[in-house]
Amino acid sequence: MKLDYFHTVLLNCINQFNGERTLSAIYHLLKGKKSSQTIQDGKLFNLSHLFGVIPKLSRKQTDAAWELLSQEKLIDILPDNHCFITLKGKEVLLNNLKKNPIPSSLDGWHYGDSSRVFWKRLSLLVQVVSNLSYGKTGYLPITKNQEELQWVKGFLKHNTVTREDLSKKLHNELELALHLQPVKDATIFVQRLTSSMKIGLTFEQIAYKHDDDPFYVYLLFWNVVHSIIKLQQIQDNDFELLKKIIKDKVTVDALTTSTKVTRSYVLQGKSINEIALVRNLKQSTIEDHIVELTLHDPHYSPSFFLQENDYKKIIKAIEELQTHQLKKVREYLDNQYSYFQIRLAFALNGRRK
Repeated sequence: MKLDYFHTVLLNCINQFNGERTLSAIYHLLKGKKSSQTIQDGKLFNLSHLFGVIPKLSRKQTDAAWELLSQEKLIDILPDNHCFITLKGKEVLLNNLKKNPIPSSLDGWHYGDSSRVFWKRLSLLVQVVSNLSYGKTGYLPITKNQEELQWVKGFLKHNTVTREDLSKKLHNELELALHLQPVKDATIFVQRLTSSMKIGLTFEQIAYKHDDDPFYVYLLFWNVVHSIIKLQQIQDNDFELLKKIIKDKVTVDALTTSTKVTRSYVLQGKSINEIALVRNLKQSTIEDHIVELTLHDPHYSPSFFLQENDYKKIIKAIEELQTHQLKKVREYLDNQYSYFQIRLAFALNGRRK
């Protein structure tokens, strides 16, 4: 087994975590586990762009990768499953990222879920519209998923323009969006599409054509998809049709469902203990929610739990220690503050960056 770009991404995560999180934390991040801890890790260690980029990732894949990276002496794995990148590993990582940087528009945290829905709908719509334009009816749709098939049927039914105008508008909007991408990235995106004239290629087939790494091709593809969704929000009038495809799935509220419920109680002024009793949850779970709320809601102030002067003392300690480890910070401050307060300081600082 040789090293590929998947291993580069893993090395990058290990380098960012710097031994302060376990290998499991990386697995959960890349898979997109919607837990407060994983969400916070992504933000605090500047890895949110990789959140959920490999939703079908398996433990078998990561275990094999850790073993190979360890054999190649690129990482050191400690008995507690924490991990450090070696000097050799840093050199390999630097060289690989210099050759192929992690795509800059990749944003798994904001667009991971919605981008997958967008692509499924768009790719099916392109196939259907293309075949309609050529009067073809005897073809197999690229998916058997009834939800996606019904969405396209409903979209076509409620669209008032002619099939010819719809085809032109879809083509023009995609062309405009892809002209804003690097040529290679745009080409990869187009090669994935199925029309009346051709079948979309797999990432492996595209990689072979470009003499490139399949996983890197995979990331470049999703980078384009994320970029297109972001463009719709910035240049609303230019992508009217593309915006309709995803408007019901894009949300600006980054909080998990359970945290939203806790937020309603927090805003009522209820204590952690009261919320835990009402919701029949552990106090530590409610604390997780409040940390998540602090990290992602710019309008929320955790001053009830952490005063500004205490926040400044904790942040000063964090900067002096250069760590994300709660225990080190707490001991450095003579155990004056709880782990919850220190986590709040980390979250508030991450939000203010």
